[in-house]
Parts: sequence; structure tokens; C-alpha cells
Amino acid sequence: MNRRTTLNSYRERIQRVVDYLWENPERECTAMELADIAHFSHWHFHRIYHELAGETVYQTVRRVRLHRAATRLLRTDDSMEQIAASAHYGSVEAFTRAFGVAYGVTPARFRAERRRASRPNQPLPQKKEYPMDYKVEVIDLPRLTLGTIAHQGDYNGIGQVFDKLFVVAQTHQLITPDTRAFGIFYDDPYTVEESNLRSEAGITVTEAQARDAGLTVREIGGGPHAVLTHVGSYAELDKPYQWLYGEWLPTSGHEAADSAPFEEYPNDPRETPASELITRVYLPLQG
Repeated sequence: MNRRTTLNSYRERIQRVVDYLWENPERECTAMELADIAHFSHWHFHRIYHELAGETVYQTVRRVRLHRAATRLLRTDDSMEQIAASAHYGSVEAFTRAFGVAYGVTPARFRAERRRASRPNQPLPQKKEYPMDYKVEVIDLPRLTLGTIAHQGDYNGIGQVFDKLFVVAQTHQLITPDTRAFGIFYDDPYTVEESNLRSEAGITVTEAQARDAGLTVREIGGGPHAVLTHVGSYAELDKPYQWLYGEWLPTSGHEAADSAPFEEYPNDPRETPASELITRVYLPLQG
């Protein structure tokens, strides 16, 4: 399968989701349901959708519901309370604010002026252009056992969890020259509220070592993985993720496996300038 065919396949699958959202604006769909419609792993669906659709699923749903609300404003005599509720807003005030942002006028004024509620463009945007470019290597990664500590919140705050992890590791004499450090990231930061983002900081250990140290046992790897190497500040890691999901994956001929992406940190941020930090981003692939 060539790059163009693969990209078209990814776009068609995302388009299925967009069509479904337009046809079912009242439904509260789970990420799992939408991923199934597109035949993508739920671990990666939101990132792929964001890059190819140019907006998050939540933004598409909000746009579709506001369009339906605008149509009802023009075609029915339903009350503002009814229309706000049908658009899934808890109050007329919240609906009015959201409608004003999208349409530039209040719902009442929109209705009074009988503006035409033209349907926003449904087709996906043209292929996004990325100013950056990276090299990706597909490798067969052996299965690795980690001892981890969970983190919830801003992904940039996982450094504090790593500090805690290394104190535990040093106390239990788990650090060796072969120790590797990984971060596992379960949620798409464009879709999930920052306070609810889930991640884990981990190091390679045996299962027994992890349990003795009071760490969570987690396994990663085992099969083909795309590996992207980023050099620079951890704060800039959103760029390689955008490129990996929006440019490389849809044209690679590969499908993402049903497990979360993770990162490896070969050098020590306490001793390395931010511009020289190395991060390997691993994307699990179907075998």
C-alpha cells in the first residue's frame, strides 16, 4: 500500500466519524465507540482525529450542535430553554455565550434577523503542512518490565514524579548502568482536561524488584514500534507528536496497535542542557 493510498484510507475513516457526528448530534458517544467506527485503536484515535480533522472531536460535536441549534432558531418557535437543552447546554446563559462565540451574535438576535444557518464545511481540511520533519525508525522492541508511579495532571509535571521515583529506586538500589527511564502517556492533551491527564513515570526493573519497592508493575514493548527521536526541551514534545500522528502514521502503511504511546529519556535532565535533551517517542504498531 503506497503513501497516498494509506493517507486516503485514514482520511476516509476519519470522515466516517465526522459523518456519524453530523447524523447523530444528540448522542453522547464514547471515545471507544468513535474509534470503533474509524477502526483505530482508542489509545491513538483522538490524536489522529485532531491532526486530520483540524479540530478535536469535542470541537466538532460542539460545532454540529450549535449549527442544529441555529437551524431550530430559524425554523421553529421552540423556546431558548428547549434549544439550549437540545444542544446539551445546562443553561440558556451558557448556550448564549457559546452561540455568540460561534456566530458573532446572540441566539435571540440571530432569530430576530432570520439569518441563514448555512451548514459549516463538512469535508476534512486539506492535508496539514508541518514545518518540522523527523526521522522514524520501525523496530521490534522486546517486552520490558517497568516499576512505575502514576501521575495525574499536566504532562509537564511528570518530572516531579520522576524525582520521587528515583528516590525510591536509589533507596532500594535499583539503579544500574543499564537502567532505562520511560514515561507512559494515556490521554490526548488536546481532548482531555489537563487536570485529568493520566501518565506514569517508570524505570526498567524485574517484577519482584518493583513489588518490593512498592511500585506498580507495568509492561511495555513486545512487537513493532515506530521510534521518533526528538532533541530539545521536553516542553516542545507536542510538535513531534503532531507530526507523528498527522504526517508519518497516515502515510506509513502501518496501523497503531491497541496500547498507549510512551517515551524514553536516555540522558539526565539534571545534568543536560534543555536544548540537548533526547526523547525517544515510541508508537506501538500492529504486527
